[in-house]
Amino acid sequence: MNKTKLISVIITSSIILLSCSKTEENQGKKNESIQNPPVTVKVEVIQQRDLQLYAEITGKLEGITDIVYYSEVAGKVKSVEKGLGDKIGKGEAIAYLDSENYKITYDQARSELKSAEAGLEALKIKLETTQKLYESGKVSKFELTNDQSALKKAEAAVEGAKANVERARINYENSKFLSPVDGSIAQLHIKQGQFIATGQPVAAIVDCRQLVIKTGVTEYDIQAIKTGAEVEIRHNGSEDIIYGKVTGSGKKPDVTGNYPVEIVIENEGMELIPGMIVRGRIESRRIGNVIYTDFDNIIEEFGNYFVYLVNSENKAVKRKIEAGKKYGNSILILSGVEPGEKIIVSGANALTNNAQVKIFGKDIK
Repeated sequence: MNKTKLISVIITSSIILLSCSKTEENQGKKNESIQNPPVTVKVEVIQQRDLQLYAEITGKLEGITDIVYYSEVAGKVKSVEKGLGDKIGKGEAIAYLDSENYKITYDQARSELKSAEAGLEALKIKLETTQKLYESGKVSKFELTNDQSALKKAEAAVEGAKANVERARINYENSKFLSPVDGSIAQLHIKQGQFIATGQPVAAIVDCRQLVIKTGVTEYDIQAIKTGAEVEIRHNGSEDIIYGKVTGSGKKPDVTGNYPVEIVIENEGMELIPGMIVRGRIESRRIGNVIYTDFDNIIEEFGNYFVYLVNSENKAVKRKIEAGKKYGNSILILSGVEPGEKIIVSGANALTNNAQVKIFGKDIK
C-alpha cells in the first residue's frame, strides 16, 4: 500500500469514528431528555402593586324586616286569608277572628258615651241656672255646690266612657289580624276554627328583598372598616359572589370579643333566604406599591425563605428572599426578586434548582 492510499484509509476511518461518536452523543442527549422531561409550571410576573386587604366574616342572613305577629285579643279564628309563603302588604289581612262580641261591646261603649255626654250637657245647663239663682239669692250655697259637684262627676263619667270606647275599638280592630309591614308569611301558627289566646303567635312575617348580616370583626379590622364599604358575599353551595354594603359598626366589643358589624344585601331576585349561613370579606386597608405573592409560593427551609424563578433559558432558579408581613394568604417580599422576573406559582413541588421547565399556556414576556 502506497502512502496516498494509507492517508485515504486513515481519513475515512476517522470520519466513520467521528460520525459514530456524534450519533452516540445525540442519542444520549435524547435519552436524557426522555428520562428528564421539562416540568410544566405556571408563573406570574413580579411587579409592584397595591395589596387590598380584607376582613373575613361569617354570619347568618336575616330579613331586613323579620317580625312575629302576636294576637292582642282572644277569640275563635273565623278565616285565614294568607298561606305559608304568600306575599303580604302592610295593612293586608292575615286572618280574622269572630269579632261579633267585640263589635257589640264597641257599639255599647259608644252608646254609653253618648248618654254620658248628654247627661253632662244637661248638668251644664242646670248649673248655669243654679248660678244665676244663687247670685239673685233664690237658692242656697249648698244647692250651688251640689250642682258643681254633679257636673264634675259627669265630666269624669264622659272621660271614662271615652276610654271604654277606645278600649273597645282597639279590641274590635285587633280581631282583624292586619300585617304591620310588607313581606311574606314565613310561618303561620293558626288555622280556621281554632281558639287562640291573648299573646299567642299568629304568623312570622319576613321581608327578603333586603337581607341583613349581623356579624363581627377583630379589633385590628374594625379600625379600617367604614360605613359604605363593599362586601363580597358567598353562600354555601355556590361560589357566585353577591355584593353588600356595610351599614353600621359598633365601637364596643360583644361577648365574643369582636366588634359588631351590620351588612345589608339587596336581594331582589330572592336568591338568598333568611337563615342561610354565608361567608364573605369586607374591604379594609390598602397597602400601596409593594411586591407580594401567595404564601403557598414560598418555600421555607430552616428559617430561610426561597422562591423558584424562571430564567431566560427556561430553567428553574431557586432564589433566597426576605419575606415581610403576612396578610391572610398573601406575604410581602421585601428583597431577593426584581420586577419583571417570573415567579413559579404552580408546579414548584416537582422542581430542583436548574431543572428545565415549560411554562403552561402562552409564555409571559
